[in-house]
Amino acid sequence: MIKFFTFLDKAFGVAIKGLLVAFLLTMVLLVAAQVILRDFFGSGISWSDVAARNMVLWIAFFGAILATRKRQHISIDIITRFIPRTPKNIVRIFIDIFACVVCFYLAKASVAFVQSEKAMGGLWIVQVIIPFGFAMVSLEYAVGAVLDILRIGKPVEAK
Repeated sequence: MIKFFTFLDKAFGVAIKGLLVAFLLTMVLLVAAQVILRDFFGSGISWSDVAARNMVLWIAFFGAILATRKRQHISIDIITRFIPRTPKNIVRIFIDIFACVVCFYLAKASVAFVQSEKAMGGLWIVQVIIPFGFAMVSLEYAVGAVLDILRIGKPVEAK
């Protein structure tokens, strides 16, 4: 069972990385094509600016998901740098739970936002990343809290 979840976790990470690279590459190529078409041919791609803006949103959320998975997100860790391992894990548990709850409520609010965009006939499909991104970040924080709880009292593994 653990192997299955480990496989699932790794597959999710690879999928997010792949999507991140694909969106970034597509955005760069689209913007470059737009500049070349506009500057040298006097025309352009009418939807490229909107597409590039929406791709930035997707790239930001994919990056946030990956950063949270690896605990490489922006954090203030002045307190945890100077305390021993067990208290550090306890502090991380509370921080992870707090961040999990905040991201959960942001995901919930963003679902309402996307639904209102859909009702008004907006580009709601490209905004689906907002609730998905917040939900995945919330899930990553929940997993981090569980892992920290499991680490309390266990000996430090040699690297």
